[in-house]
Amino acid sequence: MRTRRRPKQGPRPRTGRGAGLLPMREAIVEAAGRCIVALGHAALSTRVVAREAGVNQSLIHYYFGTKERLTLAVLERMNQQLLKRQAEMFASTGSVADKWAQACRFYQEDLRSGYVRLLTELSALGVSNPVIGAEVRKLRGQWRALLERAVGEALEQLQIRSVPAEQATAFLVAFWYGMEMEMMLGVPEEESPYWASLATFERFLRWLEEQRRHGAPATLG
Repeated sequence: MRTRRRPKQGPRPRTGRGAGLLPMREAIVEAAGRCIVALGHAALSTRVVAREAGVNQSLIHYYFGTKERLTLAVLERMNQQLLKRQAEMFASTGSVADKWAQACRFYQEDLRSGYVRLLTELSALGVSNPVIGAEVRKLRGQWRALLERAVGEALEQLQIRSVPAEQATAFLVAFWYGMEMEMMLGVPEEESPYWASLATFERFLRWLEEQRRHGAPATLG
C-alpha cells in the first residue's frame, strides 16, 4: 500500500508570544528588541530571537539574512519612534529650560529601554564594519539635524546670536555621546558627575531665561 507524501511547505510560524499578533517581520523585530534589552547585542542570536518570537529560525534568515541586519532593523524602528517623540517635544511651547529638562527625562527612559545600549554597541561595531557604520552615521545624522534646528530656536529665544547653531550642536553632541559611552562602561557618577552636570545646566538655562525676562542684555552674543 502506497502512502501519500505530504507536500513540502515553507517555514511556518510556531505558536508563541509573537505569532498571530503582528505581521511576521514586525513580530521578529519586536522580539529582537526585547532580547537586546535583556541580553545585549553580543549575546543576541537568531536562535534566541526565534524562540522569543515563536517562529522558525529560517524565517529570520528569510526576512533579514544576518544578525547584523536584524539588529539594524531594531535600531531603525526604535530610532524613528524616538525621533518623532523628540520632534514633538521640541515643537511644543515650553521654555528652553523646560525642554532641556524633558530631554533629560527622555534620556532616562532611553537608558531603561535599552536604546542607548544598542546604539552604543552598534556604534562601536560600526568602526570595523562599514555597512553598520554607514547605517549608524545615517541615524546619528538624523538626530544631529533635529537637534541643530532645536538649538537654533533656543539661541534665538535666549537672544544669543553670535554663536552658530551648528557649533553649539557639535559641542552638545560631543558631550552627550561621551556621557552615553561612559555610562555604558559603568563609570560612576562620583567619578564623572553627568547627572549633576545636566541638572546644573538646567539651572543655568532657567537663570538665563529669568535675566532675559527682566531685560538683562544678551552678554553672550
